[in-house]
Amino acid sequence: APPGGGRNEMPQRFTSKFNLICLPETPRQILAKIFISIVGEFFKTGFTEQVQHYADDVVNATIDVYHMITEELKPTPAKFHYLFNLRDVSKVFQGVLMTKPVSVQTGESLSRLWMHECCRVFHDRLINNEDKNWFTHLLVDS
Repeated sequence: APPGGGRNEMPQRFTSKFNLICLPETPRQILAKIFISIVGEFFKTGFTEQVQHYADDVVNATIDVYHMITEELKPTPAKFHYLFNLRDVSKVFQGVLMTKPVSVQTGESLSRLWMHECCRVFHDRLINNEDKNWFTHLLVDS
């Protein structure tokens, strides 16, 4: 099976009819700055100091997981849906931002919430036990 997920090149004659816009991948530092500002400000609204302290760690770990999963789990014809993008990262943070301060009062509860959201967004898409085990080890190591 080809590693590109069965995606074929489009002929030049076909693509000449369209405008093609190529955007470079957003640097890691920019992603971190954007999401740290969002998560950091959210955690200042009634969360404990311990939870506020972990805002940077949650953002950096999520970006690390995103980069690792996009590098390691490429789409193939059998796994054509293994296409991950920044929308998935924002879904993790969207789930974290839906919590209430009363629910997350310690670093451990924040860690469990983060792991749950990562599993909801990324793990639920994986189709075989090998990929699921790899992802579980990735989360534990993060």
